[in-house]
Amino acid sequence: MLEFAERLTLTPTAITRDDVDALRGQGFEDGAIVAVTLAAAYRNYIVRVADTLGVELRKDGGYAPEILRAFGVTADDVGTTIYADRLTSPPGATPPSWPPVSRATRAGGASVWIDTTPTDGERFARAQAELERLTAPHPLTNLARVFARRSEVLASTIEFGRLLGMGGSGLGGRTEAIIGLVVAGIQGISYLAVHHAQRLLDHGASVDEVTALAAGAAPELSSDRERAIMGFCARAARAPSTMSRADVQALRAVGLDDRAVLTVAAAAAFESFLGGVAAGLGVELEDDAVTVEAQVACARGTA
Repeated sequence: MLEFAERLTLTPTAITRDDVDALRGQGFEDGAIVAVTLAAAYRNYIVRVADTLGVELRKDGGYAPEILRAFGVTADDVGTTIYADRLTSPPGATPPSWPPVSRATRAGGASVWIDTTPTDGERFARAQAELERLTAPHPLTNLARVFARRSEVLASTIEFGRLLGMGGSGLGGRTEAIIGLVVAGIQGISYLAVHHAQRLLDHGASVDEVTALAAGAAPELSSDRERAIMGFCARAARAPSTMSRADVQALRAVGLDDRAVLTVAAAAAFESFLGGVAAGLGVELEDDAVTVEAQVACARGTA
């Protein structure tokens, strides 16, 4: 279980069906495998929000000295600014690359790796229909399927996600698609990258622009606002612990208030959460989900 969570955090696209089968071999049934995947992806979400926004430990947190030492923190550090070196770091400093990932072909042609028989068919059907409505005309059908054994989690994910994307963030549909595509492209989550690419094409972007975004680059035609958001989200996806206050200031400099800054940070982290679920449970692209242009653009960008 710990090895699976570590792989999901460091190299999500390197996870294969064998990793899921290894959990089964240790007695995990498919509902528990879903729970492990969701828990790891959720913790990654929380860590990314904390790192991108510079959240400190509580000064009166009462942390055990042994716990602090395990993470290289002293009791005196807690009373000061732990992230002092990150307060003055320049924005956009090159973060370390993620470990290389294996893009092994998934055998069998199945759209997911787990049993997708709903445990609460009526509730799941309602939640799936809502996700498909919010993500139409190219719905995330196969992603919804992995939640079949945890329909209440799918419903909660939709309620949360619609505040950060799916047209409800207040950032605009094009910006939501840019955030999703940058994060998915950098982390190599082709399922989500292609969906976001299609959404961006639907908002009038060119294939060349989508290709650049899938590779984590800023197209020449993008506005200063979009380029700042791209840079912030790219660092949040690649190495959130390297981010500094200057990265937040870069968003403020292009007109984002703190509510919008939080939304961008949380939206990028949420895309990583969805990507972790998709990668950990083997979600494949729907056969008729997107246009050839979107797939070609992402193939160019993530090659």
